[in-house]
Amino acid sequence: MASQVNVYSGAQTNAVWRTDKVRIGTGTNAVTFQVNLANTANAGVTSDTIYSNAVVIPADSTVDMFVGVGNFVTIGGGNATVSELGTASSGNAAVMTARLPYPS
Repeated sequence: MASQVNVYSGAQTNAVWRTDKVRIGTGTNAVTFQVNLANTANAGVTSDTIYSNAVVIPADSTVDMFVGVGNFVTIGGGNATVSELGTASSGNAAVMTARLPYPS
């Protein structure tokens, strides 16, 4: 039996993501989207984000975005449907790489 996909409605704050991508469908208003990186030491949320600014998703549209397994999704605004997309493994490398320090 295939595993089920999590689907969320409305605004979300730091929802833990289990797949590498997200599909966002908006209704009659635009929403904002941001991803906070997970702290790889304790899986807690950090203030580090993937996108330098929140991404605005226009009204009446559907957009697929990268999240990374284990990171945290925040959707500002209502009237949106957010669902897991992709696999539970392909985003792991990106999450870990994003947390590595830059070489000096």
